Amino acid sequence: MDKQLPSIQDESIVHEYMDMLFQNEKRKEYNDTEELLQYISSMEQQFEEVVKELRDVKELLNGLQNPSTKMRLTDAVNKVQVSIDNGKDKFNKLKDSLISSMKECLSAFKQNGKNGVIKTINVLHFKEALGGIRKSLFVGMNKANHLVQTCDAITSEMRNAKRNLKNVALLMSGKPVQKYNGDKTKLSLIQKCSRAILSSFKTMSTKTTKVLHRLEDFEKPSVKTEIKLLNNSEKITDLKKHENKEHSR
Repeated sequence: MDKQLPSIQDESIVHEYMDMLFQNEKRKEYNDTEELLQYISSMEQQFEEVVKELRDVKELLNGLQNPSTKMRLTDAVNKVQVSIDNGKDKFNKLKDSLISSMKECLSAFKQNGKNGVIKTINVLHFKEALGGIRKSLFVGMNKANHLVQTCDAITSEMRNAKRNLKNVALLMSGKPVQKYNGDKTKLSLIQKCSRAILSSFKTMSTKTTKVLHRLEDFEKPSVKTEIKLLNNSEKITDLKKHENKEHSR
């Protein structure tokens, strides 16, 4: 049974921290944190959907009659499970780290009072964690795609079963052909769930990449260079003004 952690939107610390930012007019920090919280909340729902879909796949898998089909799919499903577990583990660590940072900021705020410097979390600190999550999601996409391809291959084999020499021999001997009709129905449902899992992985990867790119934009060398050039330009302008004053005396 998968352990369901509370949603980050339900954490009292999160509400308290966001209120502190809002009341002290930390608009940029508030907006940056709000964007990260929206991403996390969305990912929580996506992970729940993926876990549910895989649980359905496993239930259908247990009901398959053909041992060869069951074995081939079980291997692919287990690899998807590992990818989901890795992604969830990294994602939950990101949540825990964010909440811990909020607690530290609130503690410092309460100790220093409103007249002190307000400490806020730095969203750039979570760039490495987001990169790890994205990597796990890419692996998950690969494993889910392999599961879909395995389902497709098995389905194709079943459609061509009537041409199988073994079945021809059974027909000639007057024995019924092994069609595994029940397996066909279950396999069709497994295909549907597998495609839903792959779609979820793609959606989560896209969302994570967008957030990561936003954080990376803050650290682009071109931006730093422009700021440095601007500062140097201002210094040169001030120096020229000072020199002009000296000459006019």
